Amino acid sequence: MNSARTRKRPHFFTVLLLFLLTFCLTACDVDTVPEIIAGRIIRSIIEKDYDLIYDTGNEEEIPDYTQPSWESPEAASGKEEDGDNGEELDDGEELDDGEDEASPDPEDEGEEVTASEENVVEEEAEEEGDTEAGAKEDERAYYFSTLDSQGKKLYMEIYNAIFAMDESVGVSSKDPDEIDRIFNLCMMDHPELFFCDGYKTTMKTQGEETLGIDFAGRYTLSKEERKEKESAIKTVTDKILASVPDDNSDYEKVKYIYEWIIDNTEYDENAADSQNIISVFLNNKSICQGYTMSFKYLLDRMGIFCTVVYGQAANENHAWNLVRMDGTYCYVDTTFGDSSYLDSDNGEASITSYNYFGCNSDILLRTHTVSERGPLPDCTSLDEYYYVKESKYFTEVNEDRLKAVFNHEKEIDSHMFTIRASSEEVYNGLFDTLFTKQEIFNLMPDADKVTYIENKSELTLTFRL
Repeated sequence: MNSARTRKRPHFFTVLLLFLLTFCLTACDVDTVPEIIAGRIIRSIIEKDYDLIYDTGNEEEIPDYTQPSWESPEAASGKEEDGDNGEELDDGEELDDGEDEASPDPEDEGEEVTASEENVVEEEAEEEGDTEAGAKEDERAYYFSTLDSQGKKLYMEIYNAIFAMDESVGVSSKDPDEIDRIFNLCMMDHPELFFCDGYKTTMKTQGEETLGIDFAGRYTLSKEERKEKESAIKTVTDKILASVPDDNSDYEKVKYIYEWIIDNTEYDENAADSQNIISVFLNNKSICQGYTMSFKYLLDRMGIFCTVVYGQAANENHAWNLVRMDGTYCYVDTTFGDSSYLDSDNGEASITSYNYFGCNSDILLRTHTVSERGPLPDCTSLDEYYYVKESKYFTEVNEDRLKAVFNHEKEIDSHMFTIRASSEEVYNGLFDTLFTKQEIFNLMPDADKVTYIENKSELTLTFRL
């Protein structure tokens, strides 16, 4: 195709060729002009930079990631290491190369903008979970599973481009808003893309018409630096996962991960890499985005369903997770679990809160507002809620149950524990029984004084033994 343009021709034929080309350009629509000509009549190229959608309140950018949904991080980094072009992924080859063998969207990603009918059928089969592998892939990349075939095609183009750290790739959508939406859903599904904090698009236009858009991730690390971080993160997370209780209960496993992140992470608004998993696993300082993505990263590796939810809490932008434990969909907010209180000397003391561990929508929405990026499973049950599972959830004032809770905490040598009421009425009844009537001294007969934390908004009472 290009060689014809460099070949010498007799003057007459050159003039004739120029005449014919001029005629084509004036008589044809852009869509009907051969590709080589269409590429020469682009009138303008518009470049734009985009940050990730989430804002922490201190105007930092935020990515959304998870463990690679289509292969383990160790395998992923190994694949990328082999090829200069990122012959990556267990998903097969890059989109430009054709087949995508193991991805959830195994269509031909050639030059066609729309997927073929055959490929759509293959996608629908994967969506319906015809194979166990396909079902697991959708579990790990939840927002991918909510998209139609065109959305999945664009998602895979973006995912593969970022994973390979390509400088620029053409994508199948000409809609900047759709590219932005799918980019953010992809990042919400993939914590392993911690080296990307935004993207740039190059829009090719002729007049008012968009001819195409090129996409390029914005990377915070070089490929070599990325591999080093991946290796360090794997070392840390392998040790964490090796210590997870050998229990049939998802609840106990998820609770272990929840407590590990809280115990090993300091909330710090000025933390480096606070938008990604580096902050938790390597720096041990983070904010809500780092907590949320790290929690998902570990649960993904454990095979427990977990996705990311964005919204607001305390009038600030916030991130947390939606999890399925033992068949029950529920919310987990790890950041809110890392809390503190003022002790008797007005010093700040740390405490692990379980107010948002396994809660349903009714409890969450008292303090959180969800900004849905896609449809979310309903969370209506309290079956996996911490206070219910640990028999510390009171739907009525029951002195025998109070006594049983206090005795149990003494037996396990607990220094601090919390009970929760189901309503303000029950909360007031518990408070009246324990403190107005001073039944607390019957529950703690050896105590000269009782130290407790009252939280009316959360309907909780916390006791120090």
